[in-house]
Amino acid sequence: MAIQKAVAVVPYSQQQMFDLVVNMDDYPLFLPWCVKARKFDVAATQFMAEMTVSFKGVREVFQTVDRVWPPERIQISLHKGPFEHLENEWRFVAVEAGTRIDFIIDFRFKKRLLDLTLGPFFGAATQKMVEAFQKRAEAIYNAPYSASPHGS
Repeated sequence: MAIQKAVAVVPYSQQQMFDLVVNMDDYPLFLPWCVKARKFDVAATQFMAEMTVSFKGVREVFQTVDRVWPPERIQISLHKGPFEHLENEWRFVAVEAGTRIDFIIDFRFKKRLLDLTLGPFFGAATQKMVEAFQKRAEAIYNAPYSASPHGS
């Protein structure tokens, strides 16, 4: 399994960052590899999510169960798709400068070919994904973000 982690501090509230992450309908507007995303079966503490990603000619659809603890945490588990294993978690921690975002992803594809073609992309995409949410927050909340160095 490949475990990746990205950390950033942003000048936005926990609730603002939580809201951006759970608003999946907008993902195709700012995540370049995401061509479609939707939520369904929405309940108070969880929802189902479906995302279509496209990278280097490979297009895959997967579904997850997303459990939420507003505004601190989102835990995402594979429901079905090209993964043998997929778990990720967003944590939003209030800090003096705003919010520290911790994004952790743990994955393994079912097919070796996908592991070879998409595996490195998913690994490299971890930090890029956090940065995309930072830029989206700046666009939505009309205030610049300042990226912090990697680490906790």
